[in-house]
Formats: sequence, C-alpha cells, structure tokens
Amino acid sequence: MKRVAMGSKGSLARVLLCTVAPFALFQTASIATAQDAIEDDTDLTVVVTASRTEESISSIPGTVQVIGQDELKGAVDASGDITSALERLVPGFSLDNETLSGGGQNFRGRSVQILVNGAPRTTALRKLSRALSLIDPNSIERIEVINGASAVYGDGATGGVINIITKTAEKEGWSGEVSTTVSASERDVKDSLNVLTSVSAAFRQENTHVQVNGQFKNTGDMFDGSGTQISEDPITGQGGGSGIEQYNLSGQVGYEGDAFDVTLYANLVKMEQDIKYQTDYTSDPVSIDPSNPYLGLPPLEDSKNINATFNFYEVGGLFDAKVELYYNDAEKRAAYVPLSAANPVAYLPDVNESQTVLFAKQAGVRTTFDADLSTVYEGLAFTWGSDYSYNDITQTVPDGRDIISPMKQHGFAQFAQVKAPIGEMFEVRGGVRHERFFLSMDSFVRPNALVPNPYYSPSNGQPTTLTIGKHTFTAADKDYSATVFNLGGVVHLTDELDVFAGFSQGFSVPDVGSFTRRAMPTNPFADGVVDVSDVAPEAVVVDNYELGARYNINGFSFAASAFYSTSDKGVNFDDATQTVLQAEERIWGAELNLRGQFSEAWGAGAVLAYKEGVWDENKDGDVDEDLPNNRIGSPFKATVFSDYNFGNGLSVQGEAVFGSGRNGKEGAKGDLKKLKPTFTMNASAGYNSDYGDFRFGVSNIFDTKQQNTTATALRDREVLAEGRRVFLQYTKTF
Repeated sequence: MKRVAMGSKGSLARVLLCTVAPFALFQTASIATAQDAIEDDTDLTVVVTASRTEESISSIPGTVQVIGQDELKGAVDASGDITSALERLVPGFSLDNETLSGGGQNFRGRSVQILVNGAPRTTALRKLSRALSLIDPNSIERIEVINGASAVYGDGATGGVINIITKTAEKEGWSGEVSTTVSASERDVKDSLNVLTSVSAAFRQENTHVQVNGQFKNTGDMFDGSGTQISEDPITGQGGGSGIEQYNLSGQVGYEGDAFDVTLYANLVKMEQDIKYQTDYTSDPVSIDPSNPYLGLPPLEDSKNINATFNFYEVGGLFDAKVELYYNDAEKRAAYVPLSAANPVAYLPDVNESQTVLFAKQAGVRTTFDADLSTVYEGLAFTWGSDYSYNDITQTVPDGRDIISPMKQHGFAQFAQVKAPIGEMFEVRGGVRHERFFLSMDSFVRPNALVPNPYYSPSNGQPTTLTIGKHTFTAADKDYSATVFNLGGVVHLTDELDVFAGFSQGFSVPDVGSFTRRAMPTNPFADGVVDVSDVAPEAVVVDNYELGARYNINGFSFAASAFYSTSDKGVNFDDATQTVLQAEERIWGAELNLRGQFSEAWGAGAVLAYKEGVWDENKDGDVDEDLPNNRIGSPFKATVFSDYNFGNGLSVQGEAVFGSGRNGKEGAKGDLKKLKPTFTMNASAGYNSDYGDFRFGVSNIFDTKQQNTTATALRDREVLAEGRRVFLQYTKTF
C-alpha cells in the first residue's frame, strides 16, 4: 500500500482528499470538486486519503464533500469567515449566525466536531466554540465534510465532522501570496469598514516543504437592511461580528520519504472585540443601547495549537501506520452582560465584572494501522487503532474564582474496521469502537450572586433582586463509556451510479460545565452543598440510518441522501429557565447536492436540505413535542448558484440563499418563538490578470431587512441579519 503522490498540481487535480473515517458512513458530495475530476480526465480512479485510511470514493457507503480553494474563496469574499461559506455549501450545516461564536450552529440538528488537520478545535466538556470564525480562509487548502453520526474522532461528532486542511507548499522553490479584502456598508462606510489581509510564503525542495501563513482582521460596525446598527453582542455574551481585531499566524513543516513522512503544524490566534455599548435584550429585535456604555472587559481569544502527523508505509511489508499527536491551549473570555432577564446571575462583589473566562487544555494521541489482506480474500482490508485524549477545563470570573467544577478527563478508545467487495457490484464494511472516559470534577465554591426577584412589582414593595448563597460543590468522579457500531454497503449499479445504505453511531459527553454552573441546592438563597454526582449529565449515543445515491456523468453530478437519527439522551438548553434537559428525541431529513456544467463557460447548481425533529420534552413516554428552534432552526434550506467564465480572465457568479421559517408551535415548556423565512441574493465578478487577481461583489444585493435565524433561535430573542455589504479584493500570487 503506497501513499498517493502529492508533489504537483496535476496530481492534486486527480486526487480528492478528504477525511472519511471508518465510522463515518454518510457524507454529502462535493459536486464541484467531483466535477473537476470528471473534466480533468476520463476513467479516473478518484482516491480519498482519509485521516484513518485510504480508499476510493466509490467504495464508501455515503457521499463525500470536499470544498476546494476556489470554491471556498468565492464563498467567503465579503465576510472573511468560513462559516458563511459552509452555510451555503454544506446541506446539513446551520445558517450563519454572523458572530464570533458557533452558538446555535449545528449539523443535522446535532453537535458538529471541528478539526484542523485532524486535530480537534471544539472544546470538550464546556461549549464556547469560536473555531470557525478564528481560521484564516486563505490558509486553507480544502475543507472535508462528513455528514451523520461518527465516532471515529471520539467525543462530539453526533451530527457531523468538518475537517479543515491547511495549505502545503506545492511548487519547487519559493512561492507566496498576498491578499487584501476591504468591505463596507454604504450606510456608514467609515464605521462599517472591514479589512482582512493575509500573507503566505511557501518553500519546497525535493521532499522537504515549509508553509507560513499570517492574517490580520479588523471589522467595523454592522447594519441591518433598514440601516440600523446591529448589536455588538446580540446573543447574550457570545460576542458579535463587529469591532474585532484578530491576528492569526500558522506554520507547517514537512518531510516526505518513501518509507515514512512527517508533518508538524502550529497555529497562534489572538483576538479581541471592542464593544462600545451594551445590548438592549428587551427590545424586539435586540438593539444597541447608546445610553448604556459597555462596562466589561473585551471578549478575548488567546489560543495556541500544535499537532504532528507521522506516516509509516509498508511496515514489515504488512501494513501502513499513522501516529497523530496534538496539543491545544486556549483562553476564551465571553462578553459582559448586566443582570437582567437575559443574564439572570451576576456574581458578587462586583456585578460589573461577572463575565466569564474559559481555560481549556487538550492533548491526545491517535494511532491507525491499515492492512491489505488481499492474499486472504481479494479486496479485503482491515483497519484498527487506538486513541488517547486529555482535557483540562476551568471557567472563572475575571478575578479567578471558579463558577464551574474544574474538570480533568482522560479518554481511551480502540476501534476496528473491515471492508470487502462481494462480486463486481457490491462492497460492504462494518466496524466497532469502544470509548471510555474518566472524568474528575474538583470541589469548588460558587460565589454569591444577585438574581432578579421573580416576585417583584412596582406596587408590592419587593426588592428588584435577591441574593443567592455561596454553594459548595463536592468533588466527584464519573465514568462514561459506550461501544458503538457501523455497518454499510454500496451497490455499483453502473460505472456512473452508486447506491448506498448504512447504519452508524456517534458518541458524545454533553456540556458538563453547564450543568455544574446552573445546579442549585434545595434552598438556593442560603449557603448550601451540591452533590456533583447528582447533576452530571448522561452520555449521548446517536443512532443514524441513511440511504443515498451519487451519480457523475458528462459534466453532470448529484448526491442525494435521506437520514433518520435517534437518541435516548438528547440534550436541550431552555434559555427561559436556564436549565439543561435530557430526553429521548428523533431527527429526520433529506439532502441534495446538484451540479451541472452546461458548457465550458457556464455552470450552475443547487444545494438543498430539509430536517425536522421531535422529543419527549415532558418525559411522558411520547416523543411528540417539536425540538426547540435552537436545534432545528430553518427546516428547509436552499442555495441556488450559477457562474460564467468569459475566457478572457473575466468571470461572474451569482447565488440565492433561502431559509424557511418555523412555526411557533406550543411545547410542554411553553411556546417556541416563530422563525421567519429569509432570502438573500449575492453576486460577484472576478478578473485575473498578470498584475494580480481582482474581485468585486455585493452580499445581500437588495439590502433585505430580515431575521438572523440562527442567532434568533439560540436565545429566543429576535436578532436581525446584516444588510447589503460591498467588497473589493486583490490577490497577488508569486
């Protein structure tokens, strides 16, 4: 088993690389990338280099989405944020919330695991994710997507996996790129100005390569379609999309040999958001409050990430081996929100500094072994390995006092996967993974806090606030374990048409920190003791069933799938009561990714997705209440796009993005806020010349005033989306 050569652009055009795990049975196809391969040559064997194995796309019982550089570049021009690209290009991914945070964004209604070069960026045990908004788009070679429940990377991927692969030097000698994008709203060009500058340099000499990327990002104010400034912190402490100053530096060094190769990657991110005014969460929609200056510390991110990958080929002539190591160290400060209905807890003694800081350290080792057993049975392959992960999580107020149980977790897993053809038409695979986590929660004393008095009224003489006591949380140890399975197959009906079906399971430990942050003793207003063992959540196992097909011929391709997923311990957060609930739930949906190349110049396509879900909210044994909007959002999402290349360096692109509304149906805990449909049109034009590449475009062409669906659903308070923004980009490649 030899690795695929990666030394030239020609080979890259013939090799679609994506993270396809042995346990990820269902994915959504990248039609554009598959089309590139179709046009490049005929009768090509398209190979997928998976993070844990290497195989042909046609043998995977699911479809694979690979978003390449050009496709990604066209989708992030205006915002400089890859989340805006994923909402349009990935059927199962939520609409963009236009903030720093990934709050409210999910994959097929469930959790998504974000990886960079196979190493995790989502924080285990306490969810405060800014992973996507902090990544430099110009440092990305491709984005690889796995749809559906997957256990291959361990905890977290109950809805899908997004793996971001960074650039590697391709050309012999020195090469580089400089790119600058400026954008603004005509409402206030000066204050809304965004500037995003990226610089990269690369060097390759024979088998050695070096890549360095740097980014500076500065964002101005955001305005909705009516010209009103959008809140700087619209979703309650998560941070917004304006006032951001961000620096991002990354580097990669590698060596490629015949018997082994090694790659080292490191990334440093520093970000602060300058918030001028508090948000009025009582207005509808939420709004800037110019009479109330922001009193807290700025939201902050200071993260350091490093990972190394070692590949060994034909070890003893028996198998290939891969060893991956990673380490992340992050400090994440949330925005300050005054005591109010939006933030029902303000820690004493200084309520003006009761914002929180999350400290997260992660480390791990993954090993994978891949053996070709064709001598036993033609086409038989066996993959196995083991993983270790470590997480150290604390969350404090700025002066260092804990507000959740400080946690340390050790995770161990072993897996095995087998695949084999059956005759000319059929391929089957199956596997098992056993996961075990050992979680240690330290004792801590949660400080006194003010809470709004629910009995206050201007006429009854009650105080506006009450003081809750100091609560001592006992130390506790909790183990989580699960054995998860997958089984699937592909039928090759013709050379162009594959049909697949399968079953896969995902495993996740919920947001343990949120439980200890919100748990109360019987009398919360007196000093008391809370037994952590009584409040820690149960692990989530998701069963995912899927059926689909893929078809590629003569410049036309599609990938379609339908899915159904269930869980006995689904997790939902009720913002009104500030409680986290676990109950049985079901989610179902369908997705279609369609692309056609009608001539050498003209292409068009569509990305369509539908999902809906129910749960046993009141735990009466009937799974019949609608899942909250912060899980489902827009049930139907569609992107329709077209592009035309004039052949003289000039090209134009246009797209329409639609998100459906969702009725405010009544649930056991009250009414769900009604979500409204959204419709956005974007267009851009590019010109490639000897002096560099120029792009000009407009997002939200018609300056539509509309709801930000994902941000609105998260906290059940209406947030508006950004109106029209115009951008200009210049890129020079050396």
